[in-house]
Amino acid sequence: MSIPETTSAESFERYVGGKVLFESRGEAWRDVKAWIVTLPAVVDILHLPSVSEPYVAWTISGEIDFQERENKQSWITNQIKKGSFFLTSGGAPFESRWKAVTPEPFEAMLLFLELPLLDRALEEVFGVDADKAHLQDISAFTDDTLDSLMAALRDELMREHASPLLVQGIGQAIAIHLVRNYAVMGEELQSGSPSLPGYKLRKIYHDRLSKSACDSGAAPGVNWHHT
Repeated sequence: MSIPETTSAESFERYVGGKVLFESRGEAWRDVKAWIVTLPAVVDILHLPSVSEPYVAWTISGEIDFQERENKQSWITNQIKKGSFFLTSGGAPFESRWKAVTPEPFEAMLLFLELPLLDRALEEVFGVDADKAHLQDISAFTDDTLDSLMAALRDELMREHASPLLVQGIGQAIAIHLVRNYAVMGEELQSGSPSLPGYKLRKIYHDRLSKSACDSGAAPGVNWHHT
């Protein structure tokens, strides 16, 4: 299948390479889009297009050695497990690959925030400086509050008829939480520009984790046989 450079939030799930178990449908999901997907245990390479909307990937089940990169840069490796989050603010297309390290199925929930919802959250938190603020790209982090909010949204996603008021309320709470905790002030982002600051942030974070592992004598992650 040909992979485009960019796609919409509604179309993104067709490129993740897994089976959709649940997906958001109807008026309740006007401000957010969500899917629960089960993914292969091993993926050698997965090309993912960019999207305009920020999104959160939440691991529901499984444990994997995960690698990602943008623009043919060096691979960044993270070990992710149940409760791990990835926050992606948009930008350049990227590649990923992974290997399961446990027999549990690898399942994840993807949540996209529509831009009007994000804009309202930025305006509430940053006021007149909202146009200079943006979400960061962060890999393999944990967040107890976000975990609880996503669990509540997952329950609605699995219902035959989701409550519009509840979905919208949880979506707004997630947007405010993300902006309060993971947004930074900076130059106004240009639409369609590569998210190099996000890549650098992931690289710095990974380098710090690697140094910590070396200092503690921990074993390195999985060795990949190709680049």
